[in-house]
Amino acid sequence: MDEESGDDRWVSVVGQRWQPPEIDPHVPHPVRMWDYMIGGKDHYDADRIAVDYLATLWPDVFLSARAAEAYAERAAAWIADGTGLTQFLQLGCAIPLKTPLDGVVHDRAPGAPYVYVTDDPITAAHARAVLTARARGPLHVELGEFRDPAPILAAPRLRRLLDFSRPMGVLLFGMLDYTHSTPRVRQALVEIMAALAPGSLVVTLHHLEFPPEIGRAVLGAMGENPAQFTPRPEEEVAAILDGFEFVPPGLVRATDWMPDGNGPGHELSERCDKLGGVLIKR
Repeated sequence: MDEESGDDRWVSVVGQRWQPPEIDPHVPHPVRMWDYMIGGKDHYDADRIAVDYLATLWPDVFLSARAAEAYAERAAAWIADGTGLTQFLQLGCAIPLKTPLDGVVHDRAPGAPYVYVTDDPITAAHARAVLTARARGPLHVELGEFRDPAPILAAPRLRRLLDFSRPMGVLLFGMLDYTHSTPRVRQALVEIMAALAPGSLVVTLHHLEFPPEIGRAVLGAMGENPAQFTPRPEEEVAAILDGFEFVPPGLVRATDWMPDGNGPGHELSERCDKLGGVLIKR
């Protein structure tokens, strides 16, 4: 599909002229590493080697990733199923590769517009090549800087795709903990909540800080860490989200948010280093 086409049943990338990125299969990439952790197929040997090495230091690397993925699917399904919201925006640097969340939503709300915003050309390339074939409803990918959301949220293109006068579901996966600056994260949340209509629901996810030796290994595997992966202590995550209202059960381990038997459950919560919760705009 051409970038300027108005047909949003398929994936387009706007904001700059799209060109396929140069992909080095010998260098691990966080998006593909995550895909391997959750049991997907879109990764290379370098990604598997990096994750398998991390697993020797942090045995719960696979469990934690799959708990986060199951939580993301539950949260997206819950919003699409019973809240009456019929439009969705995902701000984050990684599009889930094994079970795209637009598919989770469109299984329940086939006509709901779903917009991804990513700053990562490799993620955008995957969207163009793969998500197009999988799309079951209105789907769009915006290539832009989601960490400073005000310009994205005000962009005429996004305003044509989504009606900001009505409530929407917003999913922040690969955003809060993929931003180095804590004040920048807080400001981004303030800007997002200010732009949304009352009744909107905002799904949050944040990786907790590793022990020092594991943290050094994780960040070392990511080289210069262009994705800005930034785990934080639990109290710092709570401070970032302080003052916003959560729907029950609040901010909890990903294993403990409305468990439905899919993915790791409450009995494994101490081994899950991901916090999640859904904010509501009043």
